[in-house]
Amino acid sequence: MSNGTNHVGSQLKKEFPAKYQNHESSDCITMVIWVLQHAFKERGLHDVAKKIGTLGYKGTELARYLINTHNWNGVYYNPDVNHPSDGKGEHNASYYNQVKRNCTYSVGKVPTSHKLINYRPSPNKVTSYLPLTEKVTIDYNKFKLIPFGVGLPKGGTHCWLYSYGKVFESHWDREFSNGLYTSIPLNQFPWLSGVIITPPNSKSLLNIAEVKCA
Repeated sequence: MSNGTNHVGSQLKKEFPAKYQNHESSDCITMVIWVLQHAFKERGLHDVAKKIGTLGYKGTELARYLINTHNWNGVYYNPDVNHPSDGKGEHNASYYNQVKRNCTYSVGKVPTSHKLINYRPSPNKVTSYLPLTEKVTIDYNKFKLIPFGVGLPKGGTHCWLYSYGKVFESHWDREFSNGLYTSIPLNQFPWLSGVIITPPNSKSLLNIAEVKCA
């Protein structure tokens, strides 16, 4: 993997193949696969790196593989489980109908063992019969100590990298010089619910609320 200066968003390369013929295409899942493969190769686990290369078509498949086969941890995140700031019911449903009920996230059934919730409550009600959410930052501050993770919001239709409280994304419609790769604090991230999977060696740092499903 290069330093990224010759990378371009995969959608741009698809639309303008001649212009970007000497560029390597990047997008969210490609970036995640690159980094994971590099990490496993560095540990001498070339078979695992090869397997990961076959899982780039669906983030939830990748997450289940890492959790079920390599003991990674699934951490559900949602800044406000009752009043999502974008007003979309998918965020309430992912918590109450999936995580709390089945200890899994999305229809892809990604196992979740911990939760990181209510760290950025909305000032406005979405669910009228519930009070405004009280802000809880203890777990969020603890989770900022986690050095690495892979995030999957919106049922796994997007993915990104996580490190020490920040989200790192690749945007498929941008050039390197125009924000192909960006970072933003998790508590400012606009994708309001999802799962972050973390390696087994981070388990001692996961001193946050556990998921207890029905």
